[in-house]
Amino acid sequence: MNAYLAACHGKTPFPSRRTARRRARQIRGQGGPRFNTYRCAWCGSLHLGHAPGYATYLRPSRHGPIPVQEYLTP
Repeated sequence: MNAYLAACHGKTPFPSRRTARRRARQIRGQGGPRFNTYRCAWCGSLHLGHAPGYATYLRPSRHGPIPVQEYLTP
């Protein structure tokens, strides 16, 4: 996996910070995790990323993403 695939591929590009924040509020209102907006270094658009402490998965491993709950359980 290269840096582009990890950082940008498959994510929704938003034209403005206002629309990105609106979508983040909609997701949160539907019971989803909390998101922050950030400007992508690859495409220059805005994307949504998990807010600190609200990630549901870690980076992918060889066998797919590891849920945070499983990772934290000894």
